[in-house]
Amino acid sequence: MNFTLSDDQKAMMGAIEKLVQKILAGHVCQPRRFEFSEALQARIEQGGFFSAALISDLGAVASASMIMEMCKLPLCVETTASAFIAPYVCPDAPGPFVVAFDGLDRPLRFAPVAKTIIRIQEEAVAWASLRPEDVDEAESLFAYPMGRLRDAGDLHWRCVPGADARKLRCQWRIGVAAEIVGCLSAALGSVLEHVAERRQFGQPIGAFQAVQHRLAQCAALIESSRWLVLRAAGADNDRDALAALGFAQDAVTRVAYDLHQFMGAMGLTLEHPLHRWTYRAKLLRSEAGGAEEQFAQLADRAWADDVTTLSH
Repeated sequence: MNFTLSDDQKAMMGAIEKLVQKILAGHVCQPRRFEFSEALQARIEQGGFFSAALISDLGAVASASMIMEMCKLPLCVETTASAFIAPYVCPDAPGPFVVAFDGLDRPLRFAPVAKTIIRIQEEAVAWASLRPEDVDEAESLFAYPMGRLRDAGDLHWRCVPGADARKLRCQWRIGVAAEIVGCLSAALGSVLEHVAERRQFGQPIGAFQAVQHRLAQCAALIESSRWLVLRAAGADNDRDALAALGFAQDAVTRVAYDLHQFMGAMGLTLEHPLHRWTYRAKLLRSEAGGAEEQFAQLADRAWADDVTTLSH
């Protein structure tokens, strides 16, 4: 696929990179499971970057690119709901956002820090404001702030007439795939630095051909996922979104295994950020039913489209 960002999209990504550098200047990774950055979340919102998908000169490609860049950070910010869901459902509601699909009784990503919850069902979409007392924080290894709603029935739900639940699910898949790509890209980068410095038998372990081959395979999987995300963002259809998320989710297990093997025990310590990226990716691996569900739905869509084409 021949793909190049437009001048407007390049300008937006340049502004994002400067913002990230400013936030990270002097930042020291704290020994904890995750660090949610309210400052960075607010800066992105104030800069209007979460509205990029609604701007014709930027579009969903710019939003997906921003999500991938944000998810490379060891810090944690909420991006997919703010960029791909809220602008179409509740553009004036405050973020961060939490999105729920099937059930409201299980731990939800970003619930403890969210100010608004969006519920997407088969045919109905609704949203409600959240207060800190509406959520119980849940312990988790997955490097996200996780929480459960105390009583979803107590929330003041506002239905969104005419909301396209199918399109929102498509957008969600693209955003989650972009998150996975960002997490795995940053994880790979940290391991490449490690194998260039760590020495065994008198030379860096990155000099061994077996290590190079496996890391090259990881890089190929991540880069392939990135292109599928950009294709899906530009196409805005179910088939490409399902392919992007399914491929990215399928890559998580292989890539995370290799990266942790080459990093060793250091990658699981709270002092090193590798576990933040890989554990986020492991949680996202099960989103929307996981890779098998994406591929099953993709096959159904492809079969239905082919039958329709043949019938004409």
